[in-house]
Amino acid sequence: MLCWGELGMEPGQDLGSQSVEVLKGEKIQHLCSRDGFTVFVLENGKVYTRVSGQKQKTQPGQLAAFKKQKIHFADSGTSHILFLSETGNVFHSEVKSKESAAKSKDFSIVKPQIFKSLSETNIIQVACGNNHSLALSKDGRLFAWGQNTYGQLGLGTEDLSQCNPQCVKSLTGVPVAQITAGGEHSFAMSLSGTVFGWGRNNHGQLGLNDTEDKHNPNYVKLLECKKTIHVSCGEEHTAVLTKDGLVFTFGAGSYGQLGHNSTKDEIKPRFVAELFGNKVSQIACGSYHTLVFVASSGKIYSFGRGEKGQLGNGRTSDQLVPLPVTVMGNNGPENGRTTKPAVKRIFAGGNQGFAEFCDEVDLVSSIDQSSLNTLKRIMTVDNLLGKELCKNTKKAILQAFSATQTLNGSFLEVSKDNHFKTSQADRSGLDMSKVNLTFKKLAENSSMLQQVTAAVQNNLIPSLPKSPACVEAMRVYIILPALIMLEEQKDLTKLNRAILSLEKSHFKILECWWTTMPSKFFVRLVKMYKKESHRLLQLAMVDSSGDYSKLHDSLKILQALYKVNSSRYANIEERHFCIPVMEMFTDFLTLMERQGVPLFQPFVQFEQCIVALRMINKQLIPYPCIFDMDTKLKLLNLGSMILQRQPFILELQVTRTAILQDTLECLRSHRSAAHYTPLQVKFKDEPCIGHGVSQEFFTLFSRELYNDRGIFELADESGLLWFPSWKKYTQEPEMDDVFHRVGILCGLAVSNGFLSNFHFPLALYKKLLHVQPTLEDLKELSPTEGNSLQELLDYEYDDVEDKFCQDFNVTMETAAGHKIPHELIPDGNKTPVQKHNRKQFVDAYVNHVFNTSVEKQFKAFSQGFRSSFALPIVDVFLPDELRAVIHGNTNYEWELLEQPF
Repeated sequence: MLCWGELGMEPGQDLGSQSVEVLKGEKIQHLCSRDGFTVFVLENGKVYTRVSGQKQKTQPGQLAAFKKQKIHFADSGTSHILFLSETGNVFHSEVKSKESAAKSKDFSIVKPQIFKSLSETNIIQVACGNNHSLALSKDGRLFAWGQNTYGQLGLGTEDLSQCNPQCVKSLTGVPVAQITAGGEHSFAMSLSGTVFGWGRNNHGQLGLNDTEDKHNPNYVKLLECKKTIHVSCGEEHTAVLTKDGLVFTFGAGSYGQLGHNSTKDEIKPRFVAELFGNKVSQIACGSYHTLVFVASSGKIYSFGRGEKGQLGNGRTSDQLVPLPVTVMGNNGPENGRTTKPAVKRIFAGGNQGFAEFCDEVDLVSSIDQSSLNTLKRIMTVDNLLGKELCKNTKKAILQAFSATQTLNGSFLEVSKDNHFKTSQADRSGLDMSKVNLTFKKLAENSSMLQQVTAAVQNNLIPSLPKSPACVEAMRVYIILPALIMLEEQKDLTKLNRAILSLEKSHFKILECWWTTMPSKFFVRLVKMYKKESHRLLQLAMVDSSGDYSKLHDSLKILQALYKVNSSRYANIEERHFCIPVMEMFTDFLTLMERQGVPLFQPFVQFEQCIVALRMINKQLIPYPCIFDMDTKLKLLNLGSMILQRQPFILELQVTRTAILQDTLECLRSHRSAAHYTPLQVKFKDEPCIGHGVSQEFFTLFSRELYNDRGIFELADESGLLWFPSWKKYTQEPEMDDVFHRVGILCGLAVSNGFLSNFHFPLALYKKLLHVQPTLEDLKELSPTEGNSLQELLDYEYDDVEDKFCQDFNVTMETAAGHKIPHELIPDGNKTPVQKHNRKQFVDAYVNHVFNTSVEKQFKAFSQGFRSSFALPIVDVFLPDELRAVIHGNTNYEWELLEQPF
């Protein structure tokens, strides 16, 4: 082990002149160093220390307190040291200093004592700031204690200090791989490279693009998907190493410790460009300097403060860019040739630098650098289930299935480093095949499976947060269903509640992951929720006064799965979602009849229709995924059967020459009447009435509506009708009533089973069913406009503003034909459309066309449409299905409407 800097000098030796070799022949496990003292942990568990003072010795001395303990790791603050034993116990020691006669400080280390507050917890990592400490347990919990002046404990409080370890609950669910601390700031890194920082941030040392202190762990978004594998902290700066060998630094730069050829601070992670071309293997931060090691060349580079010789370049000046460490010298002749030390690992702390080396030539370049990481990892399910099931392993498995963070760190997709690419959009980072195989093995032991299930239901699920700290903490919602599928008596109640309790943004992440889930696992998930929903529906029919919350929870998730299915690259057939609802009601009513309930005779009777339809409306209408098209048409027919039994008939008497005007006037005169009634149309001076006459009426009405220019606007390019913008009829308030009456007639066509091509775009039917129109709908209504916006989105160059010359303004036409500007957003006329905001512009434009500019008109139409239904049966249809029901579609077997049940 070579050391240089403040403690690397012989007494009286000039600073920066050379390095000193210590503990020759010993294998170093880890070391930590602060100004005045260094602690060495050997692979055999022994601990050596070296302190500064008048009687300083070159070689460290053994710390006798640990002769009976095997120490694995140590870290130090300005006046305290934490020792971590191989068995997971934490020992605490104070470092005392006093000024000597020579006006230098003598340091002494107090005998370490076991840290009783954590004596019952298996700790695998510790980290020390100046006056605060962190500890990571085997089950993934993070503890913090000490000073909290700047929020460095991450507890969300502004308490000055905490004497006893407190759990950092905001990181629950995050599978932490590393903890580290600087002066008054702290970091945690997950197994997939997600980085959190908190505490003092006056120089931007948290990398959050600001300088505000943080009292809670904050996600360092600018390091997202960078494949971070190590974080190292100095007093006021931070360095990050990625798996690709890139180094990012941020924080205080006053001594050049960031390596950017500058003394400026950096408040967000910045790539150390001066290392370009070198794949860095290790990094280490001292108080105000940084070391990096490139294994392929065997070189160590340093930058930052050099006052104490800590840069290892033989000088005491500061260094703004990475330059090679030169103080290592030669080992002397070996086998007739001269060789330089082969560096194995580097360390830094305080004003010191260290390099562990070996004599074997070219050894390091062939070593897997990840194997040199001595930090222990949290337990994971996949590793535990791969071991022999002894008593301790079983206990650990149950512990792992009780903590979300251990489960979220399991089954990672290591192929091509895919778990590092975990994102909100498309990747969970999970190897689903590994999940499946591991759980199949677990299922072979029924007793173990039962205990694991109990641990999940009683401990893990109740601890799930509504707002997980990061996307990695969402993996549990993919893993748990795969486990529950193995149970004979599946209990999804608690999991469903947890899923539906997620905040909207996090539930959206889960939907995105379902979209990219491998098909065979997605099908299994759908089948499980379909089967559970079917079972709960059967129970609901037996006990109609019972609690339907479990049924609704299951159906809500099944409906969400159905929604994302259409977005999947390889979507599955809709039949996988459908439940035989009508058959279930038929069987149920037959059973009731057998039990002597006199109400139910043939299923086509009116009373039975009422019972069935009300049950379906109350419990099932919000979940159209469970109905296939045949069932939807049967429901529509069921509604029509009820309609025909109404005592009141809505009769429209119209003339063929004024069919539009007469119809609207008739509906005006029936304003106070309910519109969910049978409709009968009679042409004046013509004796015929009946279904055929009414059908002809709708054909003529829709034709005249299409040719009329006083109500809807005709889009010339597509030939479709749409509402006029509000600017055109602000002076004609009676138009609201007109749209309301047209909506009534459109609804009557559906409820009475008539076909009528109203020439409306799909966007109208989307809005009727509470589905937001998209750019694709604008392409249907106005192809030129829609394609122009698509061209804007697809434009690949940066000169969007110059190319399209567009701001967030649109032109609207008034009733008088005048064109006036309208802002899509506040200050839209001052906001140019650029590459970064073009999606916002397109969304705002589409929203303007289909929503804001026609809000009153559509609201009146929608209210009229829905007034034609006693129950919202139309909600079971998808937008394109509803359009087909109204316009007509030869792909459907319309004779089903006439068939009895």
